Amino acid sequence: MPGKRAGKHFSQLREFERGLIIGMKTAGWSTRRVACQVDRSECAVRNCWEQWTREGTHARKTGSGATRKTRRREDRKIVRQALVDPTVTLSTIQADVGVAIVPQTISRHLAEANLKSKRPFRVLPLTPEHRQLRLQ
Repeated sequence: MPGKRAGKHFSQLREFERGLIIGMKTAGWSTRRVACQVDRSECAVRNCWEQWTREGTHARKTGSGATRKTRRREDRKIVRQALVDPTVTLSTIQADVGVAIVPQTISRHLAEANLKSKRPFRVLPLTPEHRQLRLQ
């Protein structure tokens, strides 16, 4: 497709680009002409202009999602407990942290710290020597 801009469609507008868009649209430029000038999609230009006319601001909105239940200090405490005692359970960590969090939060913090559960072997793996002796 000749009119498609690869990669630019999904990247977010910088503050400077937002100012350019608003200035050009205020000067009477068409959406298509502004989009070509700032090398962004017409949809991005239209959304920026609509936000400016609706709210009077071009600032980006804060991110969505749930608010954090733990602070950095509590995150470090979770990881430290798992490092000190590898056999500690999620419910024990949950009780020690002192904040109402779900076990998935603890698991996610441990995974971010590259700590994974260590399950013991059910049986020891056979070495080539063991296999040979067993076949005999």
